[in-house]
Amino acid sequence: MHWFKKSEKDIRNERIQKATSQEQYRMPCPLGDIKWDEEGMIEFSGVQRNTTIKLHTYRCFTKPNQTPKSITIFFHGLNEHLGLYAHIAQAVSKEANSVCVGFDFRGFGKSQGLRGWLESQQQHLEDCTRFIQLIKQLYPGTKLFALGQSLGGLTSYLLGINDHVHGTILITPALMDNYYNRPYLKKMAILLGKFIPTWSPFPASFQNASKNPQIIEDNINDPYINQNSTLPGTARVLLQMMREAPNSFKNFSKPFLIIAGGMDQIIDPDVGHELIKQSPSNDKELIYYENMWHDCIAEQEILEIIPKIVEWINKRQ
Repeated sequence: MHWFKKSEKDIRNERIQKATSQEQYRMPCPLGDIKWDEEGMIEFSGVQRNTTIKLHTYRCFTKPNQTPKSITIFFHGLNEHLGLYAHIAQAVSKEANSVCVGFDFRGFGKSQGLRGWLESQQQHLEDCTRFIQLIKQLYPGTKLFALGQSLGGLTSYLLGINDHVHGTILITPALMDNYYNRPYLKKMAILLGKFIPTWSPFPASFQNASKNPQIIEDNINDPYINQNSTLPGTARVLLQMMREAPNSFKNFSKPFLIIAGGMDQIIDPDVGHELIKQSPSNDKELIYYENMWHDCIAEQEILEIIPKIVEWINKRQ
């Protein structure tokens, strides 16, 4: 006799969590060979523990002698840096005539700050909104779009719901927690994050976010990707943000494109369907790949996704 019957979602998520990286495809051009044009970019700084820190900024220009039609602000995922998104920025800037800008979050990438520390949602959004204000001074009256993956997707969503941008492109956004992904470790991190937010007893670990083992190895060897275990304070803040986000889906009315993967082990694979279902926006679109994993920016699917991003921006600027 069975007292508990697993739902179809339970069975599917258990299967997803057990999947291992196997596919050998990756972007034909190594991402490190593509550079953002940083010359002339504004200096951007923040304050952490009463100390001024510099936040590394990027800008990718449109074709010469063309007036930009829009600005696309990029936001990277947790432990990443914005250089990983150079191939997307190159396409958007040249093919959509949209200047691409962004910065490495404090404590990540080439920015200064305590490594890997996401202190609070308030401070995180303050950095982003201050950056947006600086961009508006550089390009007054130009339409702004936000594009982000994972934590960057969550950031773009929050900037959209707070009316800081005209539209958002959300790539596997961290808007819904995947409760099947390390649930006991998350409970411990939430507890420790309250009392010892910047000290971690956990060894470094690398989750199965990519279906390509070579991409995982490349990330491990990237000096600008945070290799340490996630700080308890960072995990606590991020989990709180992720678990609160669905409560506002019914209020998210900005134009948006959301890109989700059915094999996402990090966030709930149904995030795209839920946001589409609940959002009252009159301009909403979902691109869903059943076999796509979380870190998709260097996977095969990105070759199909980039032209769709360019088309989406072209139609709305």
